[in-house]
Amino acid sequence: MRHPLPLLSLLLVMATACGGARQATVAPPSGGHAEPGDHTQASDQRARVMRLFMDASQARLNGQPGKATALFEQCIKLDPANHAAMFELAKLLHMQQRPTEALAWAKKAQAGDPDNIWYRFLLADLYGQYGQLDRSAETFQGIVDRWPERHEVRFQLAHTLAMAGRTDEARKVFKDIRTHLGNGEEVVTQEYGMLANAGKLQEAKEVLETALKDDPDNVAYLGMLAELCDEMGEDEKALELYRRVLEADPDDSMTRLALAEHYYAKGEMDPAFEQLGLAFGDPDLEVDPKMQVLLGFFEMSTGGTDDSKDLVRRAYALIDVLERTHPESGKPSTIRGDFLMRDGRIPEARDAFRKALVHEKDKFPIWMQVLQMDLQAGDHAALRDDAQAAAELFPTSPEPWLYLGIAQSQLKAYDPAIEALVTGRDLVVDNDPLLASFWTSLGDTYHSAGRHDRSDEAFDQALRLDPRNATTLNNYAYYLSLRGEKLERAREMSEQSNKLAPGQTSFEDTFAWVLHRMGRHAEARTWIEKALASGGATSGEVVEHYGDILYALGDQAGAVEQWRKALALGGASEAIGSKVSSGRPAE
Repeated sequence: MRHPLPLLSLLLVMATACGGARQATVAPPSGGHAEPGDHTQASDQRARVMRLFMDASQARLNGQPGKATALFEQCIKLDPANHAAMFELAKLLHMQQRPTEALAWAKKAQAGDPDNIWYRFLLADLYGQYGQLDRSAETFQGIVDRWPERHEVRFQLAHTLAMAGRTDEARKVFKDIRTHLGNGEEVVTQEYGMLANAGKLQEAKEVLETALKDDPDNVAYLGMLAELCDEMGEDEKALELYRRVLEADPDDSMTRLALAEHYYAKGEMDPAFEQLGLAFGDPDLEVDPKMQVLLGFFEMSTGGTDDSKDLVRRAYALIDVLERTHPESGKPSTIRGDFLMRDGRIPEARDAFRKALVHEKDKFPIWMQVLQMDLQAGDHAALRDDAQAAAELFPTSPEPWLYLGIAQSQLKAYDPAIEALVTGRDLVVDNDPLLASFWTSLGDTYHSAGRHDRSDEAFDQALRLDPRNATTLNNYAYYLSLRGEKLERAREMSEQSNKLAPGQTSFEDTFAWVLHRMGRHAEARTWIEKALASGGATSGEVVEHYGDILYALGDQAGAVEQWRKALALGGASEAIGSKVSSGRPAE
């Protein structure tokens, strides 16, 4: 149900001179005639205060809140009566989530210049945001008393009273508003919203019904009353009101969305989606409310039941309509990608996200989705190109550089890979897991480039940052086993990776291979057979390792059989053909 929101607090970004803010002066010392030098000193001090104030304001505009805070504090130290600096300081402290100090300075600014309305607005707003609603209401009342012509403040006073649980007093304020402004649509809408948000549904209904007596064909009132009746369980009356609205204004697509929700709640799916189809096909209705509907369906359709499947089917149909209606927006393609990805249709999902990027190039999360899908698909050329494009758009974000480094490494372009990974690594701030990922990828790349000392250094750095990362432990152990170096450490790391992530084929294969390289062939056979059982039977590399271990155990016939399987599967080492033809491992 859509209740009108209360008026937002007035923006407090006015120039400090607004509303009569005065720059305090520095008086000469009391007790006699001021010497000529005293006037010069006072003038110099005023100039210094003004310069500090201007520097502080510039720092605030430049996004340097810490510097601005310090400069405003210096202003006040030199000129303790500088209410404008107190006002600006209070706002800055509020932005920095320092409520006690912000409120203290706002009070001092208001007390020092009670005729400045902006100081009072700030104080009322801070009281409200810090949960001191009674004091906020008191401050708004003071503004109304001092500036009775500021009728918009009465709305804020009423909403603040309602939030404080003082609904009866809030209604009296609305009565006062009507004496000044009449019972126009803004007044009705605001009072209705105030009551509805306070849970006073019957009173909110009475406000609308009273307004409709004076203006029976007002479709805004009819629409609000229809949604309210829906919320109160008055289904038949709600349906009648929705129909009246649409008879008066067939192009009111927001009402069609509300009517669709009415039918959906009653389980009447066909009329619900008929209304949704009409609303989604309206180009004058913005894309965002339609997206909210689809996001709701996405969350509700996770069960795999027949009803969930039907909801997904209908959602895809609505997305088709949305794409035709809003061809300039990438949002429909984004939600399509979400549905497709959840349904396991990864290539189609990637295409949908790519289509979204045509219109949403500045959306970093969509780029990350595409890059992850490139990686999952093993499409390293596409990953390289997409990551390069993302890195150009977001040069200070480390993640695209990580994907670019991985892609270049897989494409055997090791120097560009290292350059990309080092660039991204140096962009990481306060994120040890991400930094560890860069070091791990550098370890992989240095290994592939034959720079083993640098590889070991990179893995050591990664493990200092993330010592329980199973993938890092596994990769480091495997590379050491291939080189036949530090095998005891390799065994410890591989064993730990299998404890951290049991049942992973590649981790079990690594442990088997480490044990094999240590001459512990019987144990190696146990672990390689675990790897085969957990999915390794379709991997040429794992099956080739099984053959090597069998050969070491004296089972030459079994070894050759496994090598032949590995050759047929593909993905084995370059020596697999020689092993099959010679019946023994390569020297």
